[in-house]
Amino acid sequence: MSASTTTPSQRSSNPLRRVLDLVNGAMAMGCVACLVVMVLLTIADVTRRSFAGKSIEGVNELGEVMMVVIVFLGVAYAEQRRAHVSMTLFVRRMKPSVAAAVEAAGLLLVVAIVAWMLWVTTDRALVSFAANEYRFGLVRIPIWPARAVIVLGLAAYLLQLVLRLLDDVRGAARGRPAATADASIGV
Repeated sequence: MSASTTTPSQRSSNPLRRVLDLVNGAMAMGCVACLVVMVLLTIADVTRRSFAGKSIEGVNELGEVMMVVIVFLGVAYAEQRRAHVSMTLFVRRMKPSVAAAVEAAGLLLVVAIVAWMLWVTTDRALVSFAANEYRFGLVRIPIWPARAVIVLGLAAYLLQLVLRLLDDVRGAARGRPAATADASIGV
């Protein structure tokens, strides 16, 4: 099976999956844009340091915040593509229905952990927003936007996990193996 979680016909017939695919794609594009900006800022900082002997103020602080944004904007898209690191050595040797059940049980644990993470980070993001939290350094960089992105990324990731869990449970009930990513995922 390909790296996507469902077949194209299943995606086109499910409005929630279509919307989530669009959201995940938009967040992935935002992830790429942030990565490009971070790389360009780093190049500019290194160049200035080489020629002028001093750094551009705030690049390190902004880079730290942008790394968080990059990770959480891309996590749901990676799950949609089944591109997260996984270990399938034992599961592939099980009967399809057993493998699907094992995958679903593991995924249920992941869903519970991500739901808890979403709950905690939402509370923390609200506190950060109310306090107008900044990261102190040479330049004050606001942290609350990154905390909001964490919440957005975890929410999309949780929805993607729940859809995958439903697919795995259906697969286990029908005696089919859970869909896993190929080792050669194309971009």
